[in-house]
Amino acid sequence: MVDNRKKKVVAFAILDDILQEDRTDDEGETEMSFIAICAALALPSPRANVFGYVETVVPNYLDSVFKRLFRMSRPVFQQLVDYLKDVPELNTKGPGGIEAIPADKKIMITLWYLGSLETINKIADIFGIGEASVIDCRNSVILSILKYLKHRFIRWPNQQVMQTEAQAFAQRNGFQDIVGAVDGTHIKVNKPQIHAQRYFNRKHFYSLQLQAVCLHNMLFSHIFTGYPGSVHDARVLRQSDLWDDGLQLCNIHYHLLGDGAYPLRRWLLTPFRDNGHLTPQEKKFNTHHSSNRVVIERACALLKGRFSRLQFINTKSIELAVDIIVACCVLHNICIMQGEDIEDLLNEDDENDDGVQQPPAPMVDNEAEGIIKRNLIARNLY
Repeated sequence: MVDNRKKKVVAFAILDDILQEDRTDDEGETEMSFIAICAALALPSPRANVFGYVETVVPNYLDSVFKRLFRMSRPVFQQLVDYLKDVPELNTKGPGGIEAIPADKKIMITLWYLGSLETINKIADIFGIGEASVIDCRNSVILSILKYLKHRFIRWPNQQVMQTEAQAFAQRNGFQDIVGAVDGTHIKVNKPQIHAQRYFNRKHFYSLQLQAVCLHNMLFSHIFTGYPGSVHDARVLRQSDLWDDGLQLCNIHYHLLGDGAYPLRRWLLTPFRDNGHLTPQEKKFNTHHSSNRVVIERACALLKGRFSRLQFINTKSIELAVDIIVACCVLHNICIMQGEDIEDLLNEDDENDDGVQQPPAPMVDNEAEGIIKRNLIARNLY
């Protein structure tokens, strides 16, 4: 840093001398000197790497600052470290005998990446490591989350949990037998190198679809992602295992709530289509339906609010983008299970989803058993 400043001071001094001369004997020499000076002035400043950030700075953060930077409280972070600290993917030796980065630091680097839109370059500076090391930390932690934590923390509710969920939803307005709500949300990505137009959605940006089901407390019970942004929500549903297994997953008796983009099924209830002639009974059903279904919208808002990287995943690899989305969903569930406060993290004005309206599913796709069930519930609510 000092040497670079000295070079700039000398360059300014030479420039001052040249500008004070009326003329020179060799215009070519003057021109070359001026070019050299400009080159000296353009010398980049050394990158300001922060050495010892994790070891000396982070421990002194207030709890509120820690949570703002790493998107979870210290206790939840420590719990995450305990889950992953012994997995082999996070305990590899550095090349050439270089001391390996500790598992907790790798996790901290990854949380910073997922919780911000900072560049790899900037994150490397903050943590005092190389850019390649940041990428390696991110990839190894995400791989570990998918391999060791995904199936542990994103699970379909068993019979006992479904009963509890149905009771929790019913307490809101009397709507019976709900065990979750489903919706799709768009995750903005770079323009893919292959079949780019398939990823170009209705709001005119490139995205991946995330289909998610959540419980009454915004805990994800099922996720399905990777389909291009141009694909309709109903088609994404049909490609997921939820479509074939929905009735059995809901134990025949229970149901999910979805918006009008989905086809009506015995296990998936959608609102009555508003054609301007809804009956009071149908209007009341739609109101109660909406007040319960909104939980999935809040869950997706919380997911994107906590992990800002989901506002735009700036990577060329679609496969990596999918892994990042899934890892964020797992971490979201861990935070929910640990009772993390959420109000300061909700992002309910998500511009990536605002205005991306899906055409309603054709009424001919509605299932007769679903129509009967919906009419019965509407009468009971009225």
